This record gives sequence, structure tokens and C-alpha cells, in this order.
Amino acid sequence: MAATSQGSVTYAPPIRRLPPPTQLDYDLLEAADDLAGDGRAVEAIGQVLAHLFPSAEIGDLTTTPFTFVQGSSLVTVRIEDGELAIAVPLATLSADGNPVAALRYVLTRVSAPGQIYQPRLRGDALSLEFRDKLTRMHPAKVLDVLRRMPPEADRVDDWLVGEFGAVPLGHAEIERLTDDEAARAYELWTRHWGEVEGLLAEAQRKRSVWFLNEVTAFANFRIRFALPLCGHLGSRLAESSAVWNDGQVDSSKREAALARCVRDMKAVTADELRANLGHASYALSPLSEGRAAIISDYFAQGGYIEQIDRFRKSGHSFEAGLALVSTYTYLLARFAWPPVVATAFMEGLAEASGKPWREAATLLWNHCKGLVARFCGDDAEGGDDAEEEEPEGGDEGEDGDAATDGEDN
Repeated sequence: MAATSQGSVTYAPPIRRLPPPTQLDYDLLEAADDLAGDGRAVEAIGQVLAHLFPSAEIGDLTTTPFTFVQGSSLVTVRIEDGELAIAVPLATLSADGNPVAALRYVLTRVSAPGQIYQPRLRGDALSLEFRDKLTRMHPAKVLDVLRRMPPEADRVDDWLVGEFGAVPLGHAEIERLTDDEAARAYELWTRHWGEVEGLLAEAQRKRSVWFLNEVTAFANFRIRFALPLCGHLGSRLAESSAVWNDGQVDSSKREAALARCVRDMKAVTADELRANLGHASYALSPLSEGRAAIISDYFAQGGYIEQIDRFRKSGHSFEAGLALVSTYTYLLARFAWPPVVATAFMEGLAEASGKPWREAATLLWNHCKGLVARFCGDDAEGGDDAEEEEPEGGDEGEDGDAATDGEDN
């Protein structure tokens, strides 16, 4: 089913297991700062690890390295020779592949001047590593490395294997899908790209950057929310979406890139998709913390929700409905919510699934205002400490930006 001006997109429950919010003890970070100020770097590092991994046993890092799993990556933290060392293997270069191209990719896309962790090549083994003297250690530096380097490694390792013929090195095991999950995943996958194809045709007809932003946000975040995509296919989609979901890239280039992506993704077979799906483990939550202030910032007031309201009231239900659907999927894909909140988001999407855009826009408008009333309380007016998040590729737009015709759908 292709989404058009007559019928909205559909919803299916996610196959991906939604990660629960992580309860972190920020008093441990304050203690780490105090210890670092007293010159007790080893103890400060221990407090940072206790903050990030509240359920883990952190031993003496000088004798017992601490290892954790982040997706397909195995990360090791140790103290040796008066230095803190954090490393994660990527892949082994192979003469049967294209090692020169792999190194070029790593040097241009992974390595960066001023980056406190860097790729390292030992023999044919590639890894990401951070190493610095304990005398120069600060808790903020440890936090930065542990929050950024493992996700980077999780992204890069599969790309090196799939694109350049490298051999997996030290990868973590990923739980594969059941037959039922795989069947539902392929049905969702084929329906999704068919709907995106229809939305892209509408975007090309409307010639609206605002509308294109909502199409690309939906194309990207619905997959990230619904499917536990990993492997080379996940890397391919991430590389492609870096172009078509970037609001700073020329619209024609974005549309062409998305059209190529849709064609490629529709050609993926059921077996290929299944080989690139799996329930990975994450010691560090891959999602940001979902908070009431974020719901308030999107749906209580502000330029984005006001623009949606103008579309809704001026008869442009397609624009209003798609914006609300893409925002719901974005919030589910990017943030870890308490189960009751995540369920409420999914109930809204299910209620609007397949409805005509006028009905879907009205349903989701009332639903999002209900979310504000139910979960935001005193945060309904927003606040200076609220996290400022916009859908990637989604700009607020100006009055009438997405509207090129006046029909109500």
C-alpha cells in the first residue's frame, strides 16, 4: 500500500524490543569530580563506570579489565602503565577484500583531528582506541569516550565487513529473530518502503522542503523504531539517510538519494533482511532519556506544533497528519520512555493507522494534546532546561511552506 493524499500510512507493532529508561545516579558523577580534584584518578574512573553501569561489577581495572557489550561491539576498559586504555575491535583487513579502500574510509570518515579517540591498525587488525595518562584524566573525558566511541564502533564494523570485505573481529553475539518475527519484519519492511515511495511522489509534486523533511523523517525513524536492524544493511541505510534526511542538502539531491534508497530497499529479499536483523544487547542505552519536557516542547506550544495547527485549520490535513506521524515515530526511535508513555505513543499511531489524512490529523492532534495533559503537568509550558530536539531533517518551516494546493484530504 502506497501512502497518497487520500490514505495515511499504516502502523504495525514494533519487532524491536524497546529499551527501558536507564536510572543513573548523578551523585556518583559529583563524587568522581571531587576525587579527580583530589588527584585520585583511579577512584574517579571507578565512580564514572558505576554511574554508567549501575548493575555491573566493577573490579580493579589494573588487574581485571572491565568489558561490556554495545550492539555488535565488545568494549574493554583497563588501566595499565599509568594510563587509562579503552579499546573496541572493528575488523581485520583482508587481502580478499579491498583493504586500501577500507583504510581510506577509516581515515576520512572515522579519524578526525582533535578527536580524543582514534582508529589504530596493528598488523591487519583495526580498532578504535583511547589512551591517556591518569595524571591528565578527568571524569568528563571518560564520559565523552564511553558515550561516543562504542556507538561509532557499532556503526563502522559492519560497514567495513560489508563494503570492503573485512573479516569480523571480536564481535558480540546478537540474538536472531524467530520465524514469526522475521515474517512480520519483512511484511513491515515491504509496506514501509511502498508507503515511502508514495510519500516521495507527493513531495516531488508539492515541491515543499517542509513536506520533504517530514517524509524523510518518517522514512528514517519508522524503521529505526520498528525493526532491530543491524549488519551491513543497517549501515547502508544509515549512509544513505545521511544524505536524504539532511535538511541542509539540496532538495533535488535528497529526493534523488531517497528514490535510489527506496529502489534498493524494495529489492531486499526476505532472507537478506532476516540476516541483518537481530536483538542486540546494549550496556549503554542507545537512546536518550525520554522526559515530560520533550513531549511539552513538541506538542504543548512552539513554532513546530503551531505550524501543524495552521495546516490542520487551513485544510492541509496531509501535511498536518504526516508531521504528527513522523514526530511520534521520531520520539519513539530516539528516546527511551517509561512503558506507559511508549504505549501511549503507539496507541495514537495505531488509532490513526490507514485512516484518511483528515481523520488521522484530527485523531493525532487530539491525542498529542492528551499526552501533554496526561504526562507533562507543570512541564506543559516548557522550560529553560528542556532538551531542545528537532526531528532530524525536520524544520519548522514558514506559513504555507508545505502547502501548494488547497484541498482537504
